[in-house]
Amino acid sequence: MESAEQSGHRAHAFARRFLQTAVVVDDEAYMAESDGPESGIVAPDRRVTTSSREERSRTGRRLGHSLDARSVIDSFSSLGVICGVVGPTESAMEVMRKADIVVLDWLLQDDDPEKTLELLRNLVDEEEDRNSLRLVAIYTGDARLEDICSNINAALRDAGLDPEVGKFKTTIAYRHGRVVLYAKSDVNLADSLKDRSVAEEDLPGRLVEDFSAMTEGLLPRIALASLTAVREGTHKILDRFCADLDPAFLAQRVSISNPDDAESQIVNHVAEELRGLMDNAVAERSPAGAKAVESWIRCKSKESGCFKFGERKLDLKQTITLATKGLEASELKKSAFKGLSAGFSGDGIPDLDERLAWIMSFRTVFNAPPPTLWLGTVVTEVMDDEEKHLICMRPRCDCVRLEDETSFLFLPLVEPDKMKEQLVVRIGDEFKRLGIRFDLDSWIFRKFKPLENARGVTARKREDDGEFGFTDTCDECYTWRGELKAEYAQRIAQTLATTMSRVAVDESEWLRRMAGKGR
Repeated sequence: MESAEQSGHRAHAFARRFLQTAVVVDDEAYMAESDGPESGIVAPDRRVTTSSREERSRTGRRLGHSLDARSVIDSFSSLGVICGVVGPTESAMEVMRKADIVVLDWLLQDDDPEKTLELLRNLVDEEEDRNSLRLVAIYTGDARLEDICSNINAALRDAGLDPEVGKFKTTIAYRHGRVVLYAKSDVNLADSLKDRSVAEEDLPGRLVEDFSAMTEGLLPRIALASLTAVREGTHKILDRFCADLDPAFLAQRVSISNPDDAESQIVNHVAEELRGLMDNAVAERSPAGAKAVESWIRCKSKESGCFKFGERKLDLKQTITLATKGLEASELKKSAFKGLSAGFSGDGIPDLDERLAWIMSFRTVFNAPPPTLWLGTVVTEVMDDEEKHLICMRPRCDCVRLEDETSFLFLPLVEPDKMKEQLVVRIGDEFKRLGIRFDLDSWIFRKFKPLENARGVTARKREDDGEFGFTDTCDECYTWRGELKAEYAQRIAQTLATTMSRVAVDESEWLRRMAGKGR
């Protein structure tokens, strides 16, 4: 059995192995050659001489606002994290965006927090940065942590990130990121905040713990173990796809009917190599294996004491058996699968099963290249204020190298009603389970023409709502909802082909009805 402490150590180890980079932005950082700032000073963006320090002391600025950069760098280094220290210059944003952990002084330039808030706003300005797994720490000589928290919360709220402030107003969560507040060691804080006063050499360790807390959970462990393998295995991929093979790649490129497809072909093979690295890492480290699952159940049981699956309550031991050995080995009936997520969560969080089903069946498509209309593309057509959800069934190989208007086959997605083929589609912020109609009478054909220089029907991002959409030759609009992973789309195509290939025979009705009944 894995104790809660052991589980915490394992989670910490996964986070620590994943972390690679940190950057500190502070205009009063110095590199101490021996014991302190007086023995040797190198400031990242301006020189700080002894006389200027004395002047600051006379004007009331505490020396506690300075930062021993060497101590922070060495401490991060001992944890296997590369740390850089920069001043609040224009180039600071570039390194901040590439860092896993960003440390900001609260009073940058002229004792004014506006520069820090500007850097923070710029850091979350782009969509990809808003969703980055990043820890931002405010490390300050200012004791007013509650006021700092309010200012940062307002900035994140104005950016539309819906921040959540922690109980003691020293942490602010937003999307996949988090802001934590710490005071320098000589700052006199209220008794309730004493633990937020941290020496420079102890700060990196605390931040790694904070990052670990951000990534707690079974799925985050799997993701971290997988991504760590990718980070550490980059050289293996480069060895496999080395420049020596360029002539062979060119031969492949000129031999296929559409040479531009050669790039995407190699991308698929790079992805398979990355998959191999991730599979190996997860198999070796078992981030969400039986021990981790048991620890998760024990931790969760402290909140509720027992788990309720539908009308049936299971004690701790029974729930561990269910979670580690499966439904068939448990006290529950097979039909209980519908309420398993609700039982494990304990608080009735909606759409958990739908969200995971969507992740497992739909692939992520980014802006470049834009979405393409082909097998597995799901769209929504709006006609007479009524939404009609459709899935494209035109084979992918027949959706490229198009020049004129082309007819596309769609199958409607409707309320499930016991249909064997179902999928979960994300529509806005909701997840909807839909069934696929295969009968011939339900088939829908629409004509599309490829955009200029596109050679295929690609989506455009609409200015009014930022959604991707397609437009057919009749100027009807279709909102792009996602693209199924290739294997799921192919299975649906196989089902469609099977439906079409039924052989009609005049058989004995008695024999047909007896099929599967035995003697």
